Amino acid sequence: MAANSDYSHRSVVQKLGVRRDQRVEVAGDVGAGVRREVKEITGRGLVRSGEIDGAIVLVETIEEAQEAFDRYRPRLRDTGYLWMITWKRGHDAYVNQMNLVPPAKKRGLIDNKTCSIDDERSGIRFVVPRLLRRRPSRDGAGAGSARATALR
Repeated sequence: MAANSDYSHRSVVQKLGVRRDQRVEVAGDVGAGVRREVKEITGRGLVRSGEIDGAIVLVETIEEAQEAFDRYRPRLRDTGYLWMITWKRGHDAYVNQMNLVPPAKKRGLIDNKTCSIDDERSGIRFVVPRLLRRRPSRDGAGAGSARATALR
């Protein structure tokens, strides 16, 4: 029988996997204190441009989710994450998170975790599958890095 994990001692941002020095963008009404706690844990401000380790984004429609995938996927590091936060069932803007999976797959992302944010919101995490991640070259530069390209 599987043991139940107790996450009650962890904050929402810890459950989302945010770590020190990460470049994270937050958009929308993602929950009380999430922005503040992301800044505290990362030790930096939120980012609005450039490459990101993660994004935490509220989406209220499938169309908003598709726009978010298009906006964040090109900026997402191969080891990064995109948390799509949705309102829970019963809210006027409820989105079934399983309906977010097909548009994610079209953009080379897979879902691998869900998380309750609070009584009103939950999240689903999308990541780049390991098989699609760029592998570091022997010189330590990633396959897609300028250094790796210059060395070819």
